[in-house]
Amino acid sequence: MKNMYRIHIVHADRSGGPVRLRVLLVHHEPWWDQAELLPRDPGFFLQVLREAADGEAGRPRGPLADEVGEAQSLDPAFVHSNAHRFVERVERVAVRHHPVDDALAVYYRDSYDVLDRLYYAGTFNGGYRPDEHGPLEERLVQAEYDIWPTDPRWTQTLRTGQCWGTGAWGPLSEAEASVRRGWILWDDAPEGAAAAFRHAIGLEHGDPYAKAQARMELDALLAGRDRYAAQDEGSDVPLELALRLWAEGREEEARAAYAEAVFRGDGSIGDVFVGGAAVIAEARRRAGMESPAEYGHRLAQAGDLSRAAAELRRIYDNGSARVAAFALALYAGDFDRAEEICGAGIEGDLEGTWMGWFAMDLAFVHARAGDTDTARRMAELADEGWNSGPFLHALASGSARPPELAMEMGTALVDKMAGPAEDDEIQAIIDVAHVHLPELAAYAHNARATRESP
Repeated sequence: MKNMYRIHIVHADRSGGPVRLRVLLVHHEPWWDQAELLPRDPGFFLQVLREAADGEAGRPRGPLADEVGEAQSLDPAFVHSNAHRFVERVERVAVRHHPVDDALAVYYRDSYDVLDRLYYAGTFNGGYRPDEHGPLEERLVQAEYDIWPTDPRWTQTLRTGQCWGTGAWGPLSEAEASVRRGWILWDDAPEGAAAAFRHAIGLEHGDPYAKAQARMELDALLAGRDRYAAQDEGSDVPLELALRLWAEGREEEARAAYAEAVFRGDGSIGDVFVGGAAVIAEARRRAGMESPAEYGHRLAQAGDLSRAAAELRRIYDNGSARVAAFALALYAGDFDRAEEICGAGIEGDLEGTWMGWFAMDLAFVHARAGDTDTARRMAELADEGWNSGPFLHALASGSARPPELAMEMGTALVDKMAGPAEDDEIQAIIDVAHVHLPELAAYAHNARATRESP
């Protein structure tokens, strides 16, 4: 839910008259409350005016930043009770593309990466190019507001034409703002940090990813751990949180913690990197939680592609959308589009590795359903004829099931590897299968031995 809004200064009045701002919604999810998409109260604009005078990221320094600290700007109680001291009145004067129709929701989903880059394009950093970015902005949900400051000093740094991606939060991102506040207060005011994390957790409609993060941060804070060390912890903490939340029936927060656990997973078997496979296997074993591909496939069948893409962005590329776009193409059976997204191929970079893992997992989903043609095409896309990594990830994660099907697909993969050039791949299969499917390890060992015989 981060990177939500952009700001344009349509007109600035240095005499203290009203300032006109345009607010653009950069990211959107269909399940968000339509009434909350655009800001409506002075508190949001207090944040914007303070940010425009904070002296950060190329912005000028102004008096408002001396009056309101960063931690205060992230405190809902302070913002709501003090906004009137700085913003006398707010009037919305124009609205476009709101409420969001189905076509615009699809545009937001499919243009995630493009819009995320737009968020960072501003006049303060020299990144804004009107000819390139203007047409993108025209398609977004947006509104214009006239803002009357209580004192000309609060708007003195504003200039007509300025634009930037803002960190100002509204109802949809209040939980995330509270997590940020907790981070700022962690060392110098731990009680205030704990209160901020608890506020995020207690919000009735807070972002589940921010709420899951707040739970982990609060536990680390109360345990006396260093805030940076807590961020660098492995997958055990978010996995245990996911399983606890799942047992409590908090499915959205559980999936959020699960996404973080899979993302942090950095496991290997021998020399074979299998990432978060152990996390997926453990969540499946202890709670029956679906793998990312299985969960997304179920959502896609129900027509909820945006929610599937949101989780996949979190798991596989930490906010980007390339892997999610690849997944959506596979859900739609559009192999040409999937291959186009792959570019040079599955191998070669981390995103490519993730795509291979995802495609093989989804191949098993279709194979279990009896759709062998689709399963075969996905498996071929995943392993490109030679790469054992995606199959081994599926094996280690428990997605390669039932065993009979895993054996069938594994032996077919071994049989493709006919020469000494693939010896390392055969050894990788032996190493992983020895733990998860011994019959396949024996088959691969015998196949290699046969090939090496004179």
